[in-house]
Amino acid sequence: MEISDRIRKANLIENPLDLIPDCKFYVADNNQFEIVSLKSSALDENTKKWIFELLEKNMKKIYEASSSGWNQQFKLKELFDKSAYYLIAYKNSRPVGYSHFRFDMDFDNEVIYCYELQIEDEFRRYGLGKFLMEILESLCENLELEKVMLTVSKHNKVGQSFFKKKIKYSRDETDINDQDSSIDYEILSKVFWQED
Repeated sequence: MEISDRIRKANLIENPLDLIPDCKFYVADNNQFEIVSLKSSALDENTKKWIFELLEKNMKKIYEASSSGWNQQFKLKELFDKSAYYLIAYKNSRPVGYSHFRFDMDFDNEVIYCYELQIEDEFRRYGLGKFLMEILESLCENLELEKVMLTVSKHNKVGQSFFKKKIKYSRDETDINDQDSSIDYEILSKVFWQED
């Protein structure tokens, strides 16, 4: 699949938050969070360890219940691929949540693909996950990419409710659940730009 010029240029951006500087801080219930954006190549080893451990803590059982299972080596490779970007939320210099995303092509569509959205248990219900997704949506609009996409397991009831009900994502045109109900995940998206 050919990479478009728009996606090629997006992948040259060092710090996507420079495009939307108002999103570098988030305040909820007297808690201030700093949001930082980094390419995976800029992550230090402690942050990489935390990213993987939070994913494992939050998602391992869900993956184990799925047909694909839990594959640690695959997840590590995916998490720290050279094309991966991160939005990381910090509270008092401590990382408390992140979104792993990429600027990518999905079939012929220019998209931001959210691979992971993970928040530490004690910082859930502050709207932090919603805010990180809103940043991805703002980037999508700013860069004139077609949509934000993600995959959510049918075993992940909290994720299903969050993405579909709370932030209004719907099944993407590439989702094939209508043809094969045995698939245990859904591809969701929110469209921002469409070519005429």
